[in-house]
Parts: sequence; structure tokens; C-alpha cells
Amino acid sequence: MSISDQALTAGETGRVAQRGGRRLLLILGLAVVELFIIMVAYQLLANVHCKFTGADLACTTVRSVAGRLLALLTVLGLYLILMRNAYHALTAAIGQAPRRPSALALNFAGLIIALVPLALFGPAGINAWISPTLILICLGGAIAGLGGVLSLMPLRAWLVWLRGCGFSLTLALMVALVMPDITRMMEPIWNIEALTSVTFILVTWVLEVSGATVWSDAALHLIRVDGFLVEIGEPCSGVEGFALVTTFMGLYALLMGRDIRQTRYWLVLFPAALLLSWAFNVARIAILILIGAWIAPEHAVNGFHSYAGWLMFTLLALLVLAIAHRSRWLQSNPEALAAAAAELPPMRADMLLASIIPFIVMMLSGVLVSAIWADPAQGYPLRAAMIAAALLVFWPALRQLAYRPRPIDIAAGAAIAAVWIVTSTPDISRGGTDERDMLWVGTRLLGTIVLVPIVEELFFRGYLLRRMAGQSQILRAVIALLVTSALFGLMHDRFALGMAAGAIFGALYLRGGGLAAAIVAHMVANALIAYVAFATENWALI
Repeated sequence: MSISDQALTAGETGRVAQRGGRRLLLILGLAVVELFIIMVAYQLLANVHCKFTGADLACTTVRSVAGRLLALLTVLGLYLILMRNAYHALTAAIGQAPRRPSALALNFAGLIIALVPLALFGPAGINAWISPTLILICLGGAIAGLGGVLSLMPLRAWLVWLRGCGFSLTLALMVALVMPDITRMMEPIWNIEALTSVTFILVTWVLEVSGATVWSDAALHLIRVDGFLVEIGEPCSGVEGFALVTTFMGLYALLMGRDIRQTRYWLVLFPAALLLSWAFNVARIAILILIGAWIAPEHAVNGFHSYAGWLMFTLLALLVLAIAHRSRWLQSNPEALAAAAAELPPMRADMLLASIIPFIVMMLSGVLVSAIWADPAQGYPLRAAMIAAALLVFWPALRQLAYRPRPIDIAAGAAIAAVWIVTSTPDISRGGTDERDMLWVGTRLLGTIVLVPIVEELFFRGYLLRRMAGQSQILRAVIALLVTSALFGLMHDRFALGMAAGAIFGALYLRGGGLAAAIVAHMVANALIAYVAFATENWALI
């Protein structure tokens, strides 16, 4: 073999690994989105209360599965970031495996099965039909998970990779699966008198600073603000933050071993992380109590018992680890760390990540404002800010989109807007613009006309449709168009019109216009609809 042949082989190996890495990120992102959709559907839309279903144990067990899967995905991602050899071996194996569209179709079928109870029983009827609901959720989740795993590579290849990782991956996955149990084991910490007393003093102080009239009883864990009385029990006390920070930091220390200065890590960073988690929980309790007193009690109660706290504490723990991983003061070999980081491609210029992450941020922002405001529309400025920040992060990738103006794109967007407006009904549930300040109106128009079209087209057409349609296969492209349009329709109150609009945007994309054409048509449609909504004060249009 000549030197040129060796270079070519090395280049081919690199391209295979790069292709595998992109497919891995795609499926991991899809798994997060699907898990998030199921959690939101049964936490906010259906609002399932296990204690009132008659199947408390089964319901609680299934709810814990969602937390375990979220922890599993998080820990797996952390493991692959830290263990570069395992990551390279996995991406190489995935890159060599053939694409399996049928497995991806199986994944989408599982998601639909998990959401079937909402269509069969309605959000209000889920609690009464909890047994078939739990069965369908578990069945759909298992099918979706199997499809996602098989879409990357066959089970035999997975087993080979798992054996190669040895004990470290097994340890990481075991930690992830028992993470909810670890949080429950640490709940008695809340009964330590010093902790609860200081926490209640600080929560009371924060509430008083906000101008609220506060009554509290630290011995009984009771706080009342303007008639809203709440008991902070062990499950909703925020002790899970201590557990998550401790578990993630312990796993990081085990995986990194001698690469970090363990004494500094545990004696300086760990106490600081626990203190930060505690302060975060004080703010969380105070905000939720104010929501219950001034906005809506049900949102405050759901906020204490939802997955929102788990997500926020997980993000906090990962932030602490990111600081540790980049701190030269904590790393025993910072030069090697910098060299390894230099080998990674620029994430901000990766179109795959740009197609997925802003959509996840948009969905997370919806959950956040739903937990804070009784009318989630009031929190739209926060949603717009989060979405804009996500798009700004990936601006190096987005600026690569090329577009030549085409009359058909503008005409398609105008036609969609016309049908949407003509078939709408006046919104009598919300006030007019006199009840909306200029910040709300401005951010609502910005989000509707610019931000949402970009994010939705990146995900539904630039990601899902492109991956499912493939190249030069008409039947596969038609099926992909129908599936992605149906998923797009589920994002809108009027499913049929949403699906039709998604089909038109997808057709523009497939017929040579590319992603930019779909974005422009979407922007035109939303701009015309937003103009009519603003002029008629019928905000239900958008």
C-alpha cells in the first residue's frame, strides 16, 4: 500500500466516523424531543394525578420511567463527551452500518401509539382510563426506543460496542437508571432542622422583598401568602437538586479519574455546587408560591410535582461539570484537555445541531411559561428571547443557507394565510391590544413572523423530512411528506390546516426550493396572519 493509499484510507475512515457522529446526534436529539413530547402531553395537557387514578403504584412507576430515561440519555451523552475512545468507536460503527428507514418508521409509530390515549379518551378522561393509558404509553415507548436504537445499527453491533466499553459504561448506565431512587433516598435530608429552618427563613425573606404578606411555620413546613397555603414536603422540597448534583459530580470524578485534582474538586467545587443548588431551590419555592398566590394555584402545585424541577437541577449539575471540565485550576493535565477540545468540529456551524437544538429550546420554553403564567401567552416575551438566543448560537450554520426569491414561495405562503384567516373564528377568550403592552406585541410579532418559521422549518423540513425522504425515491419521499406534515399538524390547534400547510412547505422543499424556500413561505403565511390578528385583535389566529 502506498502513502497516498494510506492517506485516502485515513480520510475515508474520518468521513465514516463523521457520518456516524451526525447520525448519533440526530437520533439522540430525536429521543430527547419525543420523550419531552410525551412528558408534556401527560403532565400539562392531560394533567395526570396518580393519587386520583385508582392505580397509584402503576402510575407512579411509569412516571419514574420517564425520569430514568431522561437520566439515561443525559448520562450517556456525558459519557460519550468524556470518553473520547468510546465515542470514536461508536461513531465508526454507526457510520459503517447501513441506513434503516424502516427502523425510523418504527420509532415514529411508537410515538404515535404512546399518544393515542389523548385522542381516544381526551385530556380530561385520562385519569378515568389510566390502565389502558399506561399500557399504551409503555408499549409505544418500548417500540419507539427499539426503533431508535435499530436505526443507528443492528443489535449485534451494539453488543460488540458495549463489550468494548467495559465496566465504565456499565457503571454510568446503572447510575442513570437508579438516579430517581438516589433522589428519594436523600429526601430525609429535608428533615434536618438547620436546613429547613434556614431555607424557610430565606424563602420568607424573598417573598417579603417581593411585597407579599407572608405567614410561615418552619416546624410544620407551611407557608401562606395572600390566602395560598402550601406544605413543602420531602418529594417537592428540592432535595433532588442535592442528589442530582452529588450523583453527577461523583460519576464525573469516577470517569475522569486522575485527570482532575480530586482534592480541589471535592473540597471547593462540590460545596459550592451544593450551595448553588440550595439557593436555586429557595428561589424556586418562592416563585412557585407567588404563582399560586397571585396567578393560579394549580400551576404552582403542578410546578412542585412536575418534571420541571428535575430538568432544571439536571441542567444546573451539567453546568457545574462544564465549569469543572474547562477549568485549568481543576484539571491535572490542562494541555491535553485543550488539545482534545481543538480536535472537535465547531458546533455552532453544524447544521444538524442547528436543526434540532432550537426546536428543543422552543418546546422547553413552552413548558417554562406554562409553569409560571396561568395564561402561557403572557410569557411569550420570555419564549421569544430563549428561541432567539438559540438561533443566535447557531448563526454560523444558518448563514450558510442560500436562497433565490421565487414567486411560487410567496404565493404559497399567501394562499395558506388566506385559508387560515377565512376559516378562523373570533377570539372572545382573550383581550385586545389595549391589554397587551408594546413588549408583548413586538415579541409576539417577531416570534410569529421570524423565529417560529425558522425553528419549525429547520426541524420538520431540514431535519425530519430530509432524513426520511432520502434521495431519488418518490414513494419514500411521499410517505416522509405525509408523516412530517402530520407531526407538524399536531403542533397546531387546527390539525387539518396545519398538516396541509406542512405538506405545502414540504413540497416546496422537495421540489428544488430547499429549506430557505420553505422558511420564506412560512414567514409570508405567518406575516399575513399576524397582520390580520393585530388589526382585528383576534390573537387566536396566531
